[in-house]
Amino acid sequence: MVKCRKLAAVLAAAACLASQGARAQTNQVFYDSFDTKGGLGSAWQISSWVNGHPFGCTFSSQDVSKSKGMLSLSFSGSSGKCAEVRTAKAWQYGSFIVNMQPANVGGTISSFFLYTGTAGTASHFEIDIEFMGGTSTLHTNYWVAGQQNPLDIDLAQYGINPYGGMRNYSIEWRPDSIAWFAYSDAGQWVELRRVATGAVAVPMQLMMNAWYGDNQDWAVYFPGYYNGEAGVAKYGSVWIGK
Repeated sequence: MVKCRKLAAVLAAAACLASQGARAQTNQVFYDSFDTKGGLGSAWQISSWVNGHPFGCTFSSQDVSKSKGMLSLSFSGSSGKCAEVRTAKAWQYGSFIVNMQPANVGGTISSFFLYTGTAGTASHFEIDIEFMGGTSTLHTNYWVAGQQNPLDIDLAQYGINPYGGMRNYSIEWRPDSIAWFAYSDAGQWVELRRVATGAVAVPMQLMMNAWYGDNQDWAVYFPGYYNGEAGVAKYGSVWIGK
């Protein structure tokens, strides 16, 4: 019953996005409400490696947990560990909706993004939603052949508190555009950013992670200074429409 209610809510959100002229797709091709018993299953892959600067932690399966319809990605300065998952399947274009609450810890990132390739090379393509912990800043970005196009959004200007509870966020990826949305307290999607581009045209895996910076060089500015506090990013569901 809980799973049905969650799916109904996300379908309503997708329909609302489409009705607001966002060209959102409502034909479901993937959905996970994290309600099943056991592990994440074959639809997901769990990362287990060191990502390097500016990451200050090692991705560990021990920091990925699922309970009562909630996926938790944890991190801790004392353990040196953090968490990341990705879909086994790659996707090209569609509506990508997540229900989540980022970790409210400075110097950390809680994310929802699409990715492929090797960072900093011509094979690197990416579309990002990244919450800068302890702030109201949502870092949006897209990468084309290793070149980034970032824009920080202050969610407070829309009356949105990302730490006040679970909330829907969306990436709308089309052959000719990319748009980022957040669901307001008034029950409406707020368009945060839109770019007209067809340059991101390769299949990418959908990913989520929670990590902290190494406090070296520019990591002090992104994601900011990290004091070692433990935290967790929570994910209630992931939905993809075509």
